[in-house]
Amino acid sequence: MRIGILIPSLDDTGMARAAAQLSIMLDQLSHEVHIITGYRHTPMQNYEGKLHMLDVKPAMVNQSFPERIMLFLKRLTALRKLRRMLKTDVMISFSEAMSIQNILTAGDEGVIISHHTLLSRNENLQDIYGKLVKFLIKLLYSRADLIVPVSEKSASDLVRNFSIDPELIRVIPNPVPVEEIERMASEDLEGYHEIFKDPVIINAGRLTHAKGQRYLLRIFRELLDDFPDLKLVILGDGELRDSLLKFSRELGLKVCHDAPDSGDFQVYFLGFQKNPYRFFSRSKLFVLTSLREALPMAIMEAMSVFLPVVASDCGGTREILAPGTDPDIETSRAEFAAYGVLLPVFRDEVEAGDKLTEPEKVWIQALRRILQDPSMIECYSRRASSRMNDFRWEKIRGLWESLLDDFQFR
Repeated sequence: MRIGILIPSLDDTGMARAAAQLSIMLDQLSHEVHIITGYRHTPMQNYEGKLHMLDVKPAMVNQSFPERIMLFLKRLTALRKLRRMLKTDVMISFSEAMSIQNILTAGDEGVIISHHTLLSRNENLQDIYGKLVKFLIKLLYSRADLIVPVSEKSASDLVRNFSIDPELIRVIPNPVPVEEIERMASEDLEGYHEIFKDPVIINAGRLTHAKGQRYLLRIFRELLDDFPDLKLVILGDGELRDSLLKFSRELGLKVCHDAPDSGDFQVYFLGFQKNPYRFFSRSKLFVLTSLREALPMAIMEAMSVFLPVVASDCGGTREILAPGTDPDIETSRAEFAAYGVLLPVFRDEVEAGDKLTEPEKVWIQALRRILQDPSMIECYSRRASSRMNDFRWEKIRGLWESLLDDFQFR
């Protein structure tokens, strides 16, 4: 089968990583794979198949409504022309804008939407352009042949808030290439050794509002009173990098972002790392403070190297750490679940000098308890790895194989 994968870019986001992994799985299943990105860029992910880049600049949040609409229409035209040439049998799209364009440019091909977010919580869809996108989702998504959310939570969000027919939905989680992660985790730290001589809590993700690193910095400052040798490592890049560096200094934290091989700092911003697993495997805890997640890949990758996870109950995290519980539950306290610790989602905007919010207090208390209890860390370390058997590469590839073999496209 000739299969297209449509995505804005192969950048450093979890969604791009999922698209790249899907290209590899489809190639292993002997499909002809074509990846189409929305604009020209240097790919940051390993992928399989032929790469096509539409020559259209990316739309930016700070652009005017007419500018963003014009770029949308230009991309629509370019995509329609490329699809006529490629003659794919199925086009699988990632991101809301690309999925709308997938539907609008489809001829006789099958249309699959790979869904990786909690749309109703997306703060980037609050302006006029975002409201138009949400309107088009309600109007057009039901024209797709199939919608494949990565979690039950993201699926129910589509049904409840965007009137999507449940019959169109089949949930398939992201895969975890456990063996590859384990191999990469054993690689040398190459200049970062001094940091990990002390206990480290680690966070990985884009430096954006949705990832909640501002709360993590405030919580970490409080933990230093009891654990003065503790280090915080933040992996990833994004538009809030400079803002978070400034915020860290306003909190009185000693911050490093340009001389990593030193143990004299408290917080380390280490940017995007092609191999984050070598940092995971040397850390004490993985901490995810996100405000919304459909199914965070960073958590699953951390758990693959026996790293215990503490995470906000912000969507699909519950399905990873507390399987069997209602995915629509959202805790207001510390929940020491079967495979990790779930904590409340942050709601209030905070500045460096503000008093601690109630969720922050719950986080601080729970993290103190965990860091003081080696047996709990050891227990969650063992359970973390065992949980990843449910997301192994071969199992998820089999689900995609079954979907493509059984489903009758248009």
